[in-house]
Amino acid sequence: MSMEKAELLGLIRGHDWLWEQWWPALEALAEQAHKEVGGSFPSVFATTAHMVASELTWQARCDGQVSASTPKDIAGLRLDWQVLAGRRREWLEAASPLDQISYQTSTGTAYTNTVSDIALHLTSHAHFHRGQLASQFRLLGLKPPSAHLITFFRL
Repeated sequence: MSMEKAELLGLIRGHDWLWEQWWPALEALAEQAHKEVGGSFPSVFATTAHMVASELTWQARCDGQVSASTPKDIAGLRLDWQVLAGRRREWLEAASPLDQISYQTSTGTAYTNTVSDIALHLTSHAHFHRGQLASQFRLLGLKPPSAHLITFFRL
């Protein structure tokens, strides 16, 4: 599925806005972030680290590079994400939604997808894991942020 450039940029702005709604709650967890509560990843930190690492990996693929490792605390993840979000915005401003990006997965399999395909995957992946974060917050006895993509588009 291809998107117009404005739609693509709007989707990513909404995605980044959702992250900004979550960071204060994530940073407030302190050591609770590492408490094992279960799920696809054992803790809020592990889930968040996976999300950030995935976004770093996709941007590295788009840049034709290899991604770096992620920090060991939420504050470090947020800093990495902020740098990534700025880099992604710059890259998307120059890219076309139909541009073809060729890359290799971690297993070495080669693929080619459009910028639109990658943006849709990136946002869908994050939405999936934000649901897991919400469940993990509840398992810790906390209330997760109430932030939804439609809210961004209503602003």
